[in-house]
Amino acid sequence: MIDSLSAIGVFVKVAEVGSFASAGRTLGLSASAVGKRVASLESSVGAQLLQRNTRKISLTYEGERFLKHAMRILEEIDNIEHAMLASTESPVGRLKISIAPIPNFFSDCFNAFLEEHKAIEVEFDFSDRCVDLVGENFDAAIRLGNDPDGNLRSYYIGEIHSVIVACPDYLNRFGRPEKVEDLSSHSLIHYRSRNSGMIQPWPLTKSKSIHLPQTIICNDIEARIKLALNGNGIAFLPQVSIKEHLNKGAFCTVLDEYINDASTSIYAVWPYAHRYSMRQRVLIDYLKKLKL
Repeated sequence: MIDSLSAIGVFVKVAEVGSFASAGRTLGLSASAVGKRVASLESSVGAQLLQRNTRKISLTYEGERFLKHAMRILEEIDNIEHAMLASTESPVGRLKISIAPIPNFFSDCFNAFLEEHKAIEVEFDFSDRCVDLVGENFDAAIRLGNDPDGNLRSYYIGEIHSVIVACPDYLNRFGRPEKVEDLSSHSLIHYRSRNSGMIQPWPLTKSKSIHLPQTIICNDIEARIKLALNGNGIAFLPQVSIKEHLNKGAFCTVLDEYINDASTSIYAVWPYAHRYSMRQRVLIDYLKKLKL
């Protein structure tokens, strides 16, 4: 393939200057090397492309037809090379990013990136599923949990803290739980992971010996927030997702002193590569600046 493209380039140059020697001087080849490449091309296409005599070289009928196609081919290759060069020297193209579905955090964090790099198209995939970055063509992911797979590059962003909350109306109607045991008589809103199918545990002291009612189970954080705001029960929610509701008094925290460890680590991860495109490099640089 590469040899054929090289021979096509030589043929086009010979057609342009009308001489093996002149074409060779331009291309840094001997006249005999130019002649051999043209002969090889003619053999490949099964037609004589050049009429040779001692005075000049001219195109045959087949040569004229082939030249038109050859020039389009070389022009397209030149366009491809320029496009590839642009993608490595300037941040353009599409990025695909997997993000753990934590409302009011990650979308806000990417506002500055989107504003700065308007030539980059971004596809966000919000899911708690641990996607195969390479197999599914993801450029990066934001993941919750322990230190990621060693086969990926990673950067520690920080911790997300969760709290147990209820709206004032619910607490007025059913009372505020003062100790962990009180939760057994309350309506609780739980989260089931779409990825694992497991119900998220509440990290409370003595909770193993106490039955926590599974009044409502939901696999969407925003839905749980709305259910709790409407007075349907008590929920364990990421603080960053309900900060505005807490500030306005729409949510009240309960049992703060009984929570053992309500923090979850957040990592940015991306695949190893020998060479990253410019859009991937600016994304990686941006992810390394994210902090909670």
